[in-house]
Amino acid sequence: MFKLIGSVLIILSSSSLGYMIGMRYSMRVREIKLLKISLQMLETEIAYSNTPLPEALKIVCKKSKHPINIIFNKAAANLGKKDCVSVGDAFCKSLDDAKGMYSLIDEDIDILKSFGHSLGSSDVDGQIKSFSLIIKELDAQEVKAEEMRKKNENMYKNLGFLAGVAITILLI
Repeated sequence: MFKLIGSVLIILSSSSLGYMIGMRYSMRVREIKLLKISLQMLETEIAYSNTPLPEALKIVCKKSKHPINIIFNKAAANLGKKDCVSVGDAFCKSLDDAKGMYSLIDEDIDILKSFGHSLGSSDVDGQIKSFSLIIKELDAQEVKAEEMRKKNENMYKNLGFLAGVAITILLI
């Protein structure tokens, strides 16, 4: 009886671990889509509403979904503290501070950091060009993330279950 209960617990826990690892791939695709939407909102606030950048970041934070809103909230807070030299530094610091809260990979973060350094450093036309460039880069990252999701998500889910079965067989 105890072996059966232990076997079921081992299989359930390893399956759960496989599902959690597999879900990171789906979450990355979702977060890139949310990030593109949030950046388009930021572009609208800066280019067409002429909202100052700290206020625009706060507005986008309120309209964005979790966990992407954390990036904009921390960037606005960093600008408010005035301990960052530039907008790019504030944006990069917000990405670093929120690193464990999202599923983005280092390549995604590097793209966002390079975009952050272009924020507030040119006129409105330059900003619009920066926004269109990052949207194109994020489109490419979204395609890559979707390919990785298709390739790896089911593999990790199945691997978790099969690892639990293998451990159970070894213990019995």
